[in-house]
Amino acid sequence: MSIIVLGALVACGPSSKEVAGAKTAHYKGDKLTLFATTKAVVETKYKLQKSDETSLGMQTIGRWYSPEGQLAMEGNPGVGLRNAEQGGGKGLFPDNSINLILVVTMLPDGDSWVVKITPIMERYHAGSPKTEPLKEDDISVPGWAHGKVDELAMEIHNALAKYEIKGVPQSVPAGGNTATPPPDEPAQGSAAGPSAQAPGSAAPAKP
Repeated sequence: MSIIVLGALVACGPSSKEVAGAKTAHYKGDKLTLFATTKAVVETKYKLQKSDETSLGMQTIGRWYSPEGQLAMEGNPGVGLRNAEQGGGKGLFPDNSINLILVVTMLPDGDSWVVKITPIMERYHAGSPKTEPLKEDDISVPGWAHGKVDELAMEIHNALAKYEIKGVPQSVPAGGNTATPPPDEPAQGSAAGPSAQAPGSAAPAKP
């Protein structure tokens, strides 16, 4: 019985309190060391479209997921839809699939740092040349999408644990909450025809 209970506890994963703590944790140390550690964690799970030590930010290449959260293909919204059109729009990914991009930035708070993860999400509707932009607090966003953010936040927090400042008020500094796609990518909800440009290499905007 004890083995079954232990297995159930492991399967449950981190609690909501632990996730909240990871997202608001404050770290103190050399900013480039903290950034390099954060980047290394992100790169174990995602391919990076761009990364900039100056702005202390990075952005992942978008991934298309089915409505149930299964990986369908890798590629930012315009590229994925253009490929779908060229292939007849069938079979590439199902209706209501979601493209997820993660923007990870280090924000200063006094003499410490907070790691902020901002998702950029768009939903594909079969037969439509436009995607539907989704806000993080949209009630229609499936739980697995929030789970991707939570999972990455926990892994970054675990990697930075030795730099954490205990007892700091749990809050995220203002700013850095709005993630803007690079100017050479299609805007959210825009048409993505044959003229859509491939993702560029512009650096993330400074928080």
